[in-house]
Amino acid sequence: MLRVVGQLNATYVVCEGPDGMYLLDQHAAHERVVYDRLLARPESEPAGVQPLLEPIVLELEPVLAATLDEHRASLGRLGLDTEPFGERAAVIRSVPAGLGARDIVEEVTALLQKLEGEQRVTDPFGRAAATVACHSSVRAGMLLSMEEMRRLVEDLEHTTAPRTCPHGRPTLVHLGTDAIERQFGRR
Repeated sequence: MLRVVGQLNATYVVCEGPDGMYLLDQHAAHERVVYDRLLARPESEPAGVQPLLEPIVLELEPVLAATLDEHRASLGRLGLDTEPFGERAAVIRSVPAGLGARDIVEEVTALLQKLEGEQRVTDPFGRAAATVACHSSVRAGMLLSMEEMRRLVEDLEHTTAPRTCPHGRPTLVHLGTDAIERQFGRR
Protein backbone atom coordinates (compact mmCIF):
# COMPACT_ATOMS: atom_id res chain seq x y z
CA MET A 1 0.00 0.00 0.00
CA LEU A 2 2.89 2.38 0.64
CA ARG A 3 5.33 3.46 -2.07
CA VAL A 4 8.82 4.29 -0.80
CA VAL A 5 10.01 7.72 -1.92
CA GLY A 6 13.26 8.01 0.03
CA GLN A 7 14.90 8.49 3.39
CA LEU A 8 15.00 11.52 5.67
CA ASN A 9 17.98 12.14 7.98
CA ALA A 10 19.01 8.47 7.61
CA THR A 11 16.30 7.77 10.19
CA TYR A 12 12.88 7.98 8.56
CA VAL A 13 11.58 6.20 5.46
CA VAL A 14 9.41 8.58 3.43
CA CYS A 15 6.44 6.89 1.74
CA GLU A 16 3.44 7.89 -0.35
CA GLY A 17 0.16 6.26 0.59
CA PRO A 18 -3.49 6.35 -0.41
CA ASP A 19 -4.17 9.57 1.49
CA GLY A 20 -0.90 11.42 1.87
CA MET A 21 2.60 10.96 3.16
CA TYR A 22 3.87 8.50 5.76
CA LEU A 23 7.11 8.71 7.71
CA LEU A 24 8.33 5.41 9.12
CA ASP A 25 10.81 5.37 11.98
CA GLN A 26 13.19 2.77 10.54
CA HIS A 27 14.34 1.52 13.95
CA ALA A 28 10.86 1.15 15.46
CA ALA A 29 9.52 -0.45 12.25
CA HIS A 30 12.38 -2.95 12.03
CA GLU A 31 12.08 -3.68 15.75
CA ARG A 32 8.40 -4.64 15.20
CA VAL A 33 9.35 -6.89 12.25
CA VAL A 34 12.13 -8.64 14.17
CA TYR A 35 9.96 -9.03 17.30
CA ASP A 36 7.10 -10.65 15.37
CA ARG A 37 9.54 -13.03 13.68
CA LEU A 38 11.02 -14.02 17.03
CA LEU A 39 7.57 -14.70 18.50
CA ALA A 40 6.43 -16.63 15.42
CA ARG A 41 9.48 -18.90 15.39
CA PRO A 42 8.63 -22.35 16.77
CA GLU A 43 10.48 -23.23 19.97
CA SER A 44 12.02 -26.24 18.20
CA GLU A 45 13.50 -24.07 15.44
CA PRO A 46 16.98 -22.75 16.26
CA ALA A 47 17.36 -19.00 16.63
CA GLY A 48 19.71 -16.99 14.44
CA VAL A 49 22.91 -17.44 16.42
CA GLN A 50 26.44 -16.15 16.07
CA PRO A 51 28.78 -18.51 17.95
CA LEU A 52 31.85 -16.83 19.39
CA LEU A 53 35.29 -18.11 18.48
CA GLU A 54 36.37 -17.51 22.05
CA PRO A 55 33.95 -17.27 24.98
CA ILE A 56 33.76 -13.87 26.64
CA VAL A 57 33.56 -13.36 30.40
CA LEU A 58 31.03 -10.70 31.31
CA GLU A 59 31.32 -9.03 34.74
CA LEU A 60 27.93 -7.77 35.94
CA GLU A 61 26.46 -5.56 38.63
CA PRO A 62 24.29 -7.58 41.03
CA VAL A 63 21.00 -6.36 39.56
CA LEU A 64 22.08 -7.28 36.01
CA ALA A 65 23.38 -10.67 37.18
CA ALA A 66 19.93 -11.30 38.69
CA THR A 67 18.26 -10.16 35.44
CA LEU A 68 20.41 -12.55 33.44
CA ASP A 69 19.62 -15.42 35.84
CA GLU A 70 15.90 -14.66 35.63
CA HIS A 71 15.84 -14.53 31.82
CA ARG A 72 18.64 -16.99 30.93
CA ALA A 73 16.29 -19.58 29.37
CA SER A 74 14.37 -17.02 27.30
CA LEU A 75 17.58 -15.35 26.15
CA GLY A 76 18.99 -18.77 25.30
CA ARG A 77 15.99 -19.45 23.04
CA LEU A 78 16.84 -16.19 21.29
CA GLY A 79 20.50 -17.09 20.73
CA LEU A 80 22.27 -15.63 23.79
CA ASP A 81 24.06 -18.64 25.25
CA THR A 82 25.48 -17.86 28.70
CA GLU A 83 26.44 -19.79 31.77
CA PRO A 84 27.19 -18.58 35.29
CA PHE A 85 30.83 -17.89 36.09
CA GLY A 86 31.00 -17.06 39.77
CA GLU A 87 28.53 -14.84 41.59
CA ARG A 88 28.54 -11.79 39.34
CA ALA A 89 29.89 -12.98 36.02
CA ALA A 90 28.79 -15.05 33.06
CA VAL A 91 30.51 -16.70 30.14
CA ILE A 92 29.02 -15.77 26.77
CA ARG A 93 29.32 -18.51 24.14
CA SER A 94 26.99 -17.15 21.43
CA VAL A 95 24.89 -14.08 20.73
CA PRO A 96 21.75 -13.51 18.68
CA ALA A 97 22.53 -12.79 15.03
CA GLY A 98 22.67 -9.03 14.68
CA LEU A 99 24.43 -8.31 17.98
CA GLY A 100 27.84 -9.60 16.95
CA ALA A 101 28.82 -6.65 14.75
CA ARG A 102 29.23 -4.40 17.79
CA ASP A 103 31.12 -4.55 21.09
CA ILE A 104 29.56 -7.71 22.54
CA VAL A 105 30.16 -6.89 26.21
CA GLU A 106 28.66 -3.43 25.74
CA GLU A 107 25.70 -4.79 23.73
CA VAL A 108 24.87 -7.61 26.17
CA THR A 109 25.17 -5.22 29.13
CA ALA A 110 22.87 -2.70 27.42
CA LEU A 111 20.46 -5.52 26.52
CA LEU A 112 20.31 -6.63 30.17
CA GLN A 113 19.85 -3.03 31.37
CA LYS A 114 16.95 -2.55 28.99
CA LEU A 115 15.47 -5.94 29.92
CA GLU A 116 15.74 -5.09 33.61
CA GLY A 117 13.75 -1.91 33.06
CA GLU A 118 11.21 -3.40 30.62
CA GLN A 119 7.65 -2.84 31.84
CA ARG A 120 5.42 -2.87 28.74
CA VAL A 121 5.76 -6.56 27.79
CA THR A 122 4.67 -8.84 30.60
CA ASP A 123 5.67 -12.41 29.73
CA PRO A 124 9.36 -13.28 30.21
CA PHE A 125 9.96 -14.57 26.67
CA GLY A 126 8.15 -11.57 25.14
CA ARG A 127 10.24 -9.20 27.26
CA ALA A 128 13.45 -10.88 26.18
CA ALA A 129 12.30 -10.95 22.52
CA ALA A 130 11.40 -7.24 22.58
CA THR A 131 14.79 -6.37 24.02
CA VAL A 132 16.73 -8.57 21.58
CA ALA A 133 14.64 -7.16 18.69
CA CYS A 134 15.53 -3.62 19.77
CA HIS A 135 19.24 -4.36 19.95
CA SER A 136 19.41 -6.24 16.65
CA SER A 137 17.38 -3.79 14.56
CA VAL A 138 18.64 -1.11 12.20
CA ARG A 139 19.48 2.08 14.03
CA ALA A 140 18.58 5.68 13.44
CA GLY A 141 21.31 7.24 11.33
CA MET A 142 21.86 4.17 9.15
CA LEU A 143 21.56 4.72 5.42
CA LEU A 144 19.29 2.17 3.76
CA SER A 145 19.09 1.34 0.06
CA MET A 146 15.77 1.70 -1.75
CA GLU A 147 15.43 -2.08 -1.77
CA GLU A 148 16.05 -2.27 1.99
CA MET A 149 13.45 0.42 2.60
CA ARG A 150 10.91 -1.32 0.34
CA ARG A 151 11.51 -4.62 2.09
CA LEU A 152 11.11 -2.98 5.52
CA VAL A 153 7.77 -1.43 4.50
CA GLU A 154 6.58 -4.74 3.04
CA ASP A 155 7.66 -6.69 6.14
CA LEU A 156 6.02 -4.14 8.44
CA GLU A 157 2.71 -4.48 6.57
CA HIS A 158 2.69 -8.20 7.46
CA THR A 159 3.21 -7.79 11.22
CA THR A 160 0.56 -8.19 13.90
CA ALA A 161 0.71 -4.56 15.06
CA PRO A 162 2.35 -2.45 12.34
CA ARG A 163 1.66 0.90 13.98
CA THR A 164 3.83 0.40 17.10
CA CYS A 165 7.08 -1.24 18.12
CA PRO A 166 6.92 -3.83 20.94
CA HIS A 167 7.66 -1.07 23.45
CA GLY A 168 4.69 1.03 22.30
CA ARG A 169 6.48 3.70 20.25
CA PRO A 170 4.84 4.60 16.92
CA THR A 171 6.41 3.08 13.82
CA LEU A 172 4.84 5.58 11.46
CA VAL A 173 3.31 9.02 11.27
CA HIS A 174 0.73 10.01 8.66
CA LEU A 175 0.41 13.47 7.14
CA GLY A 176 -2.82 13.57 5.13
CA THR A 177 -3.17 15.09 1.69
CA ASP A 178 -5.67 17.65 3.05
CA ALA A 179 -3.17 18.84 5.67
CA ILE A 180 -0.41 19.08 3.07
CA GLU A 181 -2.65 21.03 0.70
CA ARG A 182 -3.60 23.44 3.52
CA GLN A 183 0.10 24.03 4.23
CA PHE A 184 0.60 25.06 0.59
CA GLY A 185 -2.55 27.23 0.50
CA ARG A 186 -4.36 24.94 -1.91
CA ARG A 187 -7.39 24.58 0.41
